[in-house]
Amino acid sequence: MDLQLAGKVVVITGGASGIGLAAARTFAAEGAELVIGDRDEAALTAVAAELGAAGQRVDVREYGQCAALIERAAAEHGRVDVLVNSAGVGGIPRLFAESDPADGDWDAMLDVNLRGTMHCCRAVAERMIAQRAGRIVNLASEAGKLNEKRIVVYGATKGGVIALTKGLAIELGRFGVTVNAVCPGVTRTPMTAYITDEMEREWARYYPLGRLGRPEDIAPMIAFLASAQAAWITGQAISINGGFGRS
Repeated sequence: MDLQLAGKVVVITGGASGIGLAAARTFAAEGAELVIGDRDEAALTAVAAELGAAGQRVDVREYGQCAALIERAAAEHGRVDVLVNSAGVGGIPRLFAESDPADGDWDAMLDVNLRGTMHCCRAVAERMIAQRAGRIVNLASEAGKLNEKRIVVYGATKGGVIALTKGLAIELGRFGVTVNAVCPGVTRTPMTAYITDEMEREWARYYPLGRLGRPEDIAPMIAFLASAQAAWITGQAISINGGFGRS
C-alpha cells in the first residue's frame, strides 16, 4: 500500500530512541521530510545523520521549545503535515500507596507524558487549522485504557493523553485535522530497560501472540494514521498489544 507520505513534513518528539525512532525510520523509508526532537543530543545527532533529517534538542516540558520545534519545521519546509508525540517517561514501577509525590516521578510523568503532549499539540494546532489539514498521532498506552498495578500514575497520564486526543479530534475535525492515539502494550524500549528476558518469558503468558512488543510493531500504525488512507479515522485510541486484554 502506498501511504503517500513522500514529501510530507513530519515532526516527531522523542524521535531518537524507542518507538519514536522506529517511527522516524518508517517515515524516512516512505520519503517523508523529518524534523526530529529529543532531549538526548548525542542520540539525536546520530539519528539525524542516519536518516538525513533535521534534529533539534527539545524538552517538551517547556512550551517555548515545543513551539520552536514546530516553527523550525514550518520555516524550513513551509508547512507541518504530521506531528507524532512520542516523548515519554515511565518512572519506577511501584504500588501507588508506596509512591512518593515528592520524589519527582509524579511530576516527571505528568510534565512529559501529558503536559508535553499538550504543549506540542498547542504549538501545532493553529498552523494545521490555517492549512485546513494535518495529522496528529499521540503515543498513549494500554495502561491509559485499563491501567494496571504498579504503574497507576503512568497509566493516569496516558489516560489523559487519550482524553486529550478525543477532545482535540472534535475541535479540529472541521478543519481537516485528524487526531488519534496509539496504545501499545508492554514494549521493549529504553524506557522499559528494566525488563529482562526472564521477565518477558513470564509476562508473555498473558499475550496471545506469546511475546512483548518491539518498537517496530508500533511504528507502522503510526505511519498509517498519518497517511491519506486514514483520512476518516479520528478520535481513536488504537490498541497494539499482541492480544493482551483483547480490548
